[in-house]
Amino acid sequence: MSFDQLSKAVDDGLSGNNKGIPMGFDRLNNYIGIRKGMYFLIGGLTGSGKTSFIDDCFVLNPLDWYLSKENTSNVKLKIIYRSMERSRVYKLAKWISRKIFIDQGMIVPMEKILGWRGRMTPIEHDMFKFYEDYINEALEVVTIIDGPENPIGVAKELKEHALKRGKIEQLDQFNKVYIPDDPTEITVVIIDHAGKLKLTQTQPTKKAAIDKMSDELSYARDFYGYTPVVVSQFNRDISNPVRLRNGDVEPMLEDFKESGQTQDDADVVLSLFDPVRYKVKDFSGYDTNRMIDEYGNKYFRSLRILKNSYGPEDVRIGMAFMGEVGIFKELPKRSELKDTVYDDVLNKSYFVRTYE
Repeated sequence: MSFDQLSKAVDDGLSGNNKGIPMGFDRLNNYIGIRKGMYFLIGGLTGSGKTSFIDDCFVLNPLDWYLSKENTSNVKLKIIYRSMERSRVYKLAKWISRKIFIDQGMIVPMEKILGWRGRMTPIEHDMFKFYEDYINEALEVVTIIDGPENPIGVAKELKEHALKRGKIEQLDQFNKVYIPDDPTEITVVIIDHAGKLKLTQTQPTKKAAIDKMSDELSYARDFYGYTPVVVSQFNRDISNPVRLRNGDVEPMLEDFKESGQTQDDADVVLSLFDPVRYKVKDFSGYDTNRMIDEYGNKYFRSLRILKNSYGPEDVRIGMAFMGEVGIFKELPKRSELKDTVYDDVLNKSYFVRTYE
């Protein structure tokens, strides 16, 4: 990199062009935030709420802010969502369910919207129809691509997208640079999840496919300035009897399934963990038993920053999680927690957020 390129990046910062987008979580945003050229890796076991978390943190909260009057910045947002496990219809129904709850305080689960379990009442159906404009606005920012793909196919799509929104300029025999049409635009690329990547002759194993995907995403981060967000499963070693007996079940970097390259390549690595599932205490000191309702539903998750290339790591943040509609919300620090918060979580009033 020449000094001129560095100087331009500094000038962009002074002009506000390097400004990030809030995640909807104040404490987490203080540590990381969504910015250009950041590679995020989010891990968790099945049922920990990984997809709901990335939807909340990297799509819906940023989108709500982006479309709100609160947004007075010149930052642009584009999200490419490769949903390899869930269909586009499923995802949009879940997002409407979340929006209905936030705005109306009513729980209309995705399963009910799609008629999988019960049927919507006429009032619920009217509410569903009311959010047509919201979904259309969202889809102007978010491109959802459902179904598995191989790493080369994903990389090809990302290059095609970049060339539609900028150009590549050859600086000399060995160096080239990508020049976006709009330098204020942040492009978030979500892969949910890495374990669903297609295999090919050149990447015949899950490890090879994930390693190749991480290579391509690192290139997209460094060359195009994209912000990759990868979801990955943890392996089953967490439930190893020895670890359970020792109470040593909190996720570590080594617990990611299939590949170690994603952890090495990522700038930020986050883990979601349900301590109640493994009958261990939360290290942040929350009374997790007070966030279980009469039906056994668990409303607590522990979020931990396992790696942070640009700030503090090994930070734990208590999260309230409402799985019915896929909403996360930060809990206050344990030292600042009012006793009534536990009741507010269980009666679900704690999850209502509004953007004006």
